[in-house]
Amino acid sequence: MAGIDPVAQKLLYSIMQFNKGKWRQHKPHGRNHNEIMVLACLLHGAHPGERMDWRHNPPDFESHLNQEHPGLKVSEISALMRVKSPTITPVIRGLEDEGLVERTMDPEDRRAVRITITDAGRAIIRAAHEERMATFNSLVKHLGEEDSLQLAELLSKVYTFFDAQVSEQDEGHANDNKAPETEAPEQGDDTP
Repeated sequence: MAGIDPVAQKLLYSIMQFNKGKWRQHKPHGRNHNEIMVLACLLHGAHPGERMDWRHNPPDFESHLNQEHPGLKVSEISALMRVKSPTITPVIRGLEDEGLVERTMDPEDRRAVRITITDAGRAIIRAAHEERMATFNSLVKHLGEEDSLQLAELLSKVYTFFDAQVSEQDEGHANDNKAPETEAPEQGDDTP
């Protein structure tokens, strides 16, 4: 085992604190994380964290809020959130019961159902976004603009690093699962 690098260890523990932080338990506008993420996926037609490179061009939230999307299938929402469909189905059902999402038939495939966000769902996302922005405005005041910009840049680099690591691991696992290729016998080889 390689020696423990104290800088790497400090970085690990700093990142682990974010998973344990009380702020992760906060429910923006009274909604849990999965509910907000499903609504955000439906609002944007994609995972909200993967829409674009925000470092130099933050998205215009109002234009996203008012765009119409054809909705997503449950399997598409699950894939965007990187969870299995049975995890998301009860969340969608609860949001539907509250009138925040609705099911519509896919016009191109009558067997498929699409989930779309309603105006009430958009209002929840707007309120949650305003609440989250108030928190991050306070963070910028706390850190200062220069440190905030540096932190944003560093976090983007961290995301890129870990995303590349996972992609490499996924490729390695895909190659491990491939059946070994058998060589064709050479001409004249009469082996059965």
